[in-house]
Amino acid sequence: MSDQVLNSEKSDHPIILLGYMGCGKSTVGRLLAKHLALPFIDLDEYLSETYGRSVPNLFLEHGEIGFRKLEKRALDDLLASTKASVLSLGGGTPCYDDNMQSVIRSTSHTFYLSPSILTLCNRLYPEREHRPMISHIHTKVKLQEFIAKHIFERKHFYEQANHHIYIQDEAPQELVAKINEKLG
Repeated sequence: MSDQVLNSEKSDHPIILLGYMGCGKSTVGRLLAKHLALPFIDLDEYLSETYGRSVPNLFLEHGEIGFRKLEKRALDDLLASTKASVLSLGGGTPCYDDNMQSVIRSTSHTFYLSPSILTLCNRLYPEREHRPMISHIHTKVKLQEFIAKHIFERKHFYEQANHHIYIQDEAPQELVAKINEKLG
């Protein structure tokens, strides 16, 4: 099936990527959007543009609950106004209020990107200073424990996605191909 045919079939609904921080939502989302010739929206970038501050600064200024309220408002606005696009959510977005139900109601094209805890730890450890939720963690062992606990708490929300993409060592382009196949 050609990309052109795929685009026309999806024209009324966004494709939404969700999963834990560091799972590749933004990287894969950008590539998928380019492949399908659709706009790409990263919820974190949208928040930064809307409020004129980085997500870490919004998080620090408003606290986690205040940040989640801003995030919910932004998500609701995007879901109400966005049609054909690829939307990458923040890692905690599906877990706050009724966000996951809103996402599910908006499209049947929801994808949970799910790498192993060790893979997430290896990706996140070098960049933890730029991520408010884990900036205080100083060892890989503690980070791995933190991620495992968080995923346990969030898995119920993530697994409500229509499609699950279990990530091994695939390159982002391979993940785009897997998603495209499930869209087909």
